[in-house]
Amino acid sequence: MSTARFLLGLQETDQQLAMCRRAYRQIVEELDSEGGVPELTADLEKARVRQLELKVEAARNESEAASLRDRVKQLEERLYSGSITNVRELTAIETEHNTARRELARVDEAIGPSKSAAEEAEQAHQRLESELEERQQEWSVRRKELRKERSRIGTEYKKIGAERETATADIPAPDLETYNALLPRMNGIAVVKVDRGVCQGCRVRLPIGEISRMQNAAGLVNCSSCGRILLTE
Repeated sequence: MSTARFLLGLQETDQQLAMCRRAYRQIVEELDSEGGVPELTADLEKARVRQLELKVEAARNESEAASLRDRVKQLEERLYSGSITNVRELTAIETEHNTARRELARVDEAIGPSKSAAEEAEQAHQRLESELEERQQEWSVRRKELRKERSRIGTEYKKIGAERETATADIPAPDLETYNALLPRMNGIAVVKVDRGVCQGCRVRLPIGEISRMQNAAGLVNCSSCGRILLTE
Protein backbone atom coordinates (compact mmCIF):
# COMPACT_ATOMS: atom_id res chain seq x y z
CA MET A 1 0.00 0.00 0.00
CA SER A 2 1.40 3.42 -0.99
CA THR A 3 2.24 6.08 1.55
CA ALA A 4 -0.48 8.32 0.08
CA ARG A 5 -3.06 5.61 0.82
CA PHE A 6 -1.78 5.29 4.37
CA LEU A 7 -2.12 9.07 4.70
CA LEU A 8 -5.65 8.97 3.34
CA GLY A 9 -6.59 6.52 6.08
CA LEU A 10 -4.84 8.72 8.62
CA GLN A 11 -6.80 11.69 7.33
CA GLU A 12 -10.07 9.87 7.99
CA THR A 13 -8.87 9.23 11.54
CA ASP A 14 -7.90 12.90 11.95
CA GLN A 15 -11.32 13.96 10.71
CA GLN A 16 -12.93 11.76 13.36
CA LEU A 17 -10.68 13.36 15.97
CA ALA A 18 -11.65 16.83 14.75
CA MET A 19 -15.33 15.92 15.02
CA CYS A 20 -14.74 14.71 18.58
CA ARG A 21 -12.95 17.94 19.47
CA ARG A 22 -15.76 20.07 18.05
CA ALA A 23 -18.43 18.08 19.85
CA TYR A 24 -16.44 18.17 23.09
CA ARG A 25 -15.90 21.92 22.82
CA GLN A 26 -19.62 22.51 22.20
CA ILE A 27 -20.50 20.45 25.27
CA VAL A 28 -18.01 22.37 27.42
CA GLU A 29 -19.41 25.69 26.19
CA GLU A 30 -22.96 24.60 26.96
CA LEU A 31 -21.93 23.38 30.41
CA ASP A 32 -20.19 26.70 31.06
CA SER A 33 -23.36 28.56 30.06
CA GLU A 34 -25.32 26.59 32.69
CA GLY A 35 -28.34 26.61 30.44
CA GLY A 36 -28.85 30.35 30.85
CA VAL A 37 -29.71 29.92 34.55
CA PRO A 38 -27.26 32.62 35.78
CA GLU A 39 -28.68 35.21 33.35
CA LEU A 40 -32.24 34.37 34.33
CA THR A 41 -31.31 34.54 38.01
CA ALA A 42 -29.86 38.02 37.44
CA ASP A 43 -33.04 39.08 35.61
CA LEU A 44 -35.11 37.78 38.50
CA GLU A 45 -33.08 39.83 40.99
CA LYS A 46 -33.54 42.95 38.88
CA ALA A 47 -37.29 42.27 38.72
CA ARG A 48 -37.39 41.80 42.51
CA VAL A 49 -35.65 45.11 43.10
CA ARG A 50 -37.92 46.86 40.60
CA GLN A 51 -40.98 45.37 42.24
CA LEU A 52 -39.88 46.61 45.68
CA GLU A 53 -39.13 50.10 44.33
CA LEU A 54 -42.59 50.39 42.77
CA LYS A 55 -44.30 49.07 45.90
CA VAL A 56 -42.46 51.63 47.98
CA GLU A 57 -43.45 54.37 45.55
CA ALA A 58 -47.11 53.31 45.65
CA ALA A 59 -47.08 53.17 49.45
CA ARG A 60 -45.38 56.57 49.62
CA ASN A 61 -48.06 58.10 47.40
CA GLU A 62 -50.85 56.68 49.57
CA SER A 63 -49.13 57.84 52.75
CA GLU A 64 -48.55 61.30 51.31
CA ALA A 65 -52.18 61.50 50.17
CA ALA A 66 -53.43 60.56 53.64
CA SER A 67 -51.22 63.20 55.21
CA LEU A 68 -52.41 65.86 52.74
CA ARG A 69 -56.06 64.99 53.38
CA ASP A 70 -55.50 65.51 57.09
CA ARG A 71 -53.79 68.81 56.38
CA VAL A 72 -56.59 70.00 54.08
CA LYS A 73 -59.16 69.03 56.71
CA GLN A 74 -57.31 70.93 59.43
CA LEU A 75 -56.99 74.02 57.25
CA GLU A 76 -60.69 73.90 56.32
CA GLU A 77 -61.66 73.64 59.98
CA ARG A 78 -59.62 76.75 60.72
CA LEU A 79 -60.98 78.59 57.70
CA TYR A 80 -64.61 77.93 58.47
CA SER A 81 -64.47 78.03 62.25
CA GLY A 82 -64.98 81.79 62.31
CA SER A 83 -62.26 82.20 64.87
CA ILE A 84 -59.85 83.94 62.49
CA THR A 85 -60.56 87.63 62.09
CA ASN A 86 -57.18 88.84 60.85
CA VAL A 87 -57.32 89.31 57.06
CA ARG A 88 -53.63 88.64 56.54
CA GLU A 89 -53.78 85.41 58.54
CA LEU A 90 -56.95 84.35 56.72
CA THR A 91 -55.33 84.99 53.34
CA ALA A 92 -52.27 82.96 54.34
CA ILE A 93 -54.41 80.02 55.42
CA GLU A 94 -56.44 80.17 52.18
CA THR A 95 -53.24 80.14 50.14
CA GLU A 96 -51.87 77.16 52.10
CA HIS A 97 -55.25 75.40 51.75
CA ASN A 98 -55.26 75.84 47.95
CA THR A 99 -51.68 74.65 47.68
CA ALA A 100 -52.44 71.57 49.79
CA ARG A 101 -55.50 70.73 47.69
CA ARG A 102 -53.54 71.01 44.45
CA GLU A 103 -50.80 68.79 45.83
CA LEU A 104 -53.41 66.29 47.05
CA ALA A 105 -54.98 66.19 43.58
CA ARG A 106 -51.56 65.52 42.05
CA VAL A 107 -50.76 62.72 44.48
CA ASP A 108 -54.24 61.19 44.14
CA GLU A 109 -53.75 61.13 40.37
CA ALA A 110 -50.43 59.31 40.77
CA ILE A 111 -51.77 56.63 43.13
CA GLY A 112 -53.60 54.60 40.47
CA PRO A 113 -50.73 54.35 37.97
CA SER A 114 -48.19 53.64 40.71
CA LYS A 115 -50.31 50.79 42.11
CA SER A 116 -50.83 49.38 38.61
CA ALA A 117 -47.11 49.54 37.90
CA ALA A 118 -46.39 47.77 41.19
CA GLU A 119 -48.89 45.03 40.37
CA GLU A 120 -47.44 44.54 36.89
CA ALA A 121 -43.93 44.35 38.37
CA GLU A 122 -45.09 41.74 40.86
CA GLN A 123 -46.64 39.66 38.06
CA ALA A 124 -43.44 39.94 36.02
CA HIS A 125 -41.44 38.82 39.04
CA GLN A 126 -43.73 35.83 39.55
CA ARG A 127 -43.42 34.85 35.88
CA LEU A 128 -39.64 34.99 36.10
CA GLU A 129 -39.71 32.90 39.28
CA SER A 130 -41.73 30.22 37.51
CA GLU A 131 -39.50 30.39 34.45
CA LEU A 132 -36.36 30.11 36.56
CA GLU A 133 -37.71 27.12 38.46
CA GLU A 134 -38.60 25.38 35.18
CA ARG A 135 -35.23 26.28 33.65
CA GLN A 136 -33.36 24.92 36.67
CA GLN A 137 -35.23 21.63 36.45
CA GLU A 138 -34.54 21.34 32.73
CA TRP A 139 -30.89 22.22 33.23
CA SER A 140 -30.49 19.61 35.95
CA VAL A 141 -31.54 16.94 33.47
CA ARG A 142 -29.59 18.44 30.58
CA ARG A 143 -26.41 18.79 32.64
CA LYS A 144 -26.42 15.07 33.43
CA GLU A 145 -26.87 14.26 29.74
CA LEU A 146 -24.03 16.58 28.76
CA ARG A 147 -21.63 15.20 31.34
CA LYS A 148 -22.40 11.67 30.21
CA GLU A 149 -21.86 12.63 26.56
CA ARG A 150 -18.65 14.48 27.45
CA SER A 151 -17.31 11.36 29.12
CA ARG A 152 -18.28 9.21 26.12
CA ILE A 153 -16.60 11.57 23.65
CA GLY A 154 -13.49 11.77 25.81
CA THR A 155 -13.22 7.98 25.83
CA GLU A 156 -13.80 7.80 22.09
CA TYR A 157 -11.19 10.50 21.47
CA LYS A 158 -8.57 8.58 23.44
CA LYS A 159 -9.39 5.39 21.54
CA ILE A 160 -9.13 7.09 18.13
CA GLY A 161 -5.96 8.86 19.24
CA ALA A 162 -4.38 5.51 20.10
CA GLU A 163 -5.38 4.18 16.68
CA ARG A 164 -3.73 7.20 15.09
CA GLU A 165 -0.50 6.53 16.93
CA THR A 166 -0.52 2.97 15.60
CA ALA A 167 -1.28 4.14 12.05
CA THR A 168 1.56 6.65 11.94
CA ALA A 169 4.09 3.89 12.63
CA ASP A 170 3.81 2.76 8.99
CA ILE A 171 4.36 6.25 7.53
CA PRO A 172 7.84 7.66 6.86
CA ALA A 173 8.64 10.61 9.09
CA PRO A 174 9.21 13.14 6.25
CA ASP A 175 5.90 12.19 4.61
CA LEU A 176 4.09 12.44 7.93
CA GLU A 177 5.63 15.86 8.51
CA THR A 178 4.43 17.00 5.08
CA TYR A 179 0.94 15.71 5.78
CA ASN A 180 0.77 17.31 9.24
CA ALA A 181 1.82 20.68 7.77
CA LEU A 182 -0.80 20.50 5.00
CA LEU A 183 -3.73 19.35 7.15
CA PRO A 184 -4.52 22.65 8.96
CA ARG A 185 -3.77 24.74 5.87
CA MET A 186 -6.18 22.68 3.76
CA ASN A 187 -9.07 22.72 6.25
CA GLY A 188 -8.56 19.10 7.25
CA ILE A 189 -8.20 17.69 3.71
CA ALA A 190 -4.55 17.17 2.89
CA VAL A 191 -4.91 14.01 0.76
CA VAL A 192 -7.27 13.73 -2.21
CA LYS A 193 -7.92 11.22 -4.93
CA VAL A 194 -7.46 11.88 -8.62
CA ASP A 195 -10.56 10.93 -10.61
CA ARG A 196 -10.35 10.90 -14.42
CA GLY A 197 -7.37 13.19 -14.29
CA VAL A 198 -9.06 15.74 -12.02
CA CYS A 199 -7.82 16.65 -8.53
CA GLN A 200 -10.77 16.14 -6.19
CA GLY A 201 -9.44 18.84 -3.87
CA CYS A 202 -9.41 21.84 -6.21
CA ARG A 203 -11.29 20.28 -9.18
CA VAL A 204 -8.51 21.26 -11.56
CA ARG A 205 -7.58 18.85 -14.40
CA LEU A 206 -3.99 17.75 -14.03
CA PRO A 207 -1.49 17.95 -16.89
CA ILE A 208 -0.76 14.63 -18.56
CA GLY A 209 2.85 14.82 -17.48
CA GLU A 210 1.91 15.28 -13.84
CA ILE A 211 -0.39 12.25 -13.90
CA SER A 212 2.37 10.14 -15.45
CA ARG A 213 4.88 11.43 -12.89
CA MET A 214 2.48 10.63 -10.07
CA GLN A 215 1.94 7.06 -11.29
CA ASN A 216 5.67 6.41 -11.50
CA ALA A 217 6.79 8.36 -8.43
CA ALA A 218 8.25 6.49 -5.47
CA GLY A 219 7.27 9.21 -3.01
CA LEU A 220 4.46 11.68 -2.51
CA VAL A 221 3.21 13.89 -5.34
CA ASN A 222 1.45 17.18 -4.63
CA CYS A 223 -1.14 18.87 -6.81
CA SER A 224 0.51 21.72 -8.70
CA SER A 225 -2.65 23.79 -8.22
CA CYS A 226 -3.76 23.34 -4.58
CA GLY A 227 -0.71 21.60 -3.09
CA ARG A 228 -2.61 18.63 -1.66
CA ILE A 229 -1.15 15.13 -1.70
CA LEU A 230 -2.51 13.18 -4.64
CA LEU A 231 -3.69 9.57 -4.66
CA THR A 232 -4.49 7.66 -7.82
CA GLU A 233 -5.78 4.15 -8.33
